[in-house]
Amino acid sequence: MDAPLGLANVATVLFAVICLLTVTTQARGNVVKLWRLAVPVCFAAVQAFVLLAGVFETNLQTDAEWLVAAALGITIGRMRGWAITVEVDQQHELIRQRRAADGPLAAVALVLLALTDFASAALQEPLVDHEHIAAAAAFCAGYLGGRALAIAVRTTHLPHVELHRA
Repeated sequence: MDAPLGLANVATVLFAVICLLTVTTQARGNVVKLWRLAVPVCFAAVQAFVLLAGVFETNLQTDAEWLVAAALGITIGRMRGWAITVEVDQQHELIRQRRAADGPLAAVALVLLALTDFASAALQEPLVDHEHIAAAAAFCAGYLGGRALAIAVRTTHLPHVELHRA
């Protein structure tokens, strides 16, 4: 069963696009405030939860698929977050990470998943099973969250570097 096009479908696309825009700023190597690491993660998590809420025929298997995908994303993202080169201005709580494409790629995947969900709702025929779309979104959101958390934890141990915002 697939629900007709609604505000939730539009919201998931909007959240995914905002996630992409906010993570791209960080991935370009710009200097940003430390708290901004959480912004794309919040939008990605909301999108993943909205997609999960849209699964009508839930059972233990679909819930487990979503949870395993999120846990796997967090684990892989955490490993990537520990490997990224980061400079930290401890005094002003600024960070700059080396240019990396992995964050924007995860956000692009979220946009594509949201567009697939949107198209399925518009056509009222699932292009991909909704529970798989939700699980893939949970993986991407988990990846971004694990990555951001690892970078944030690392900032407390890295040496101070003078950074200036542009």
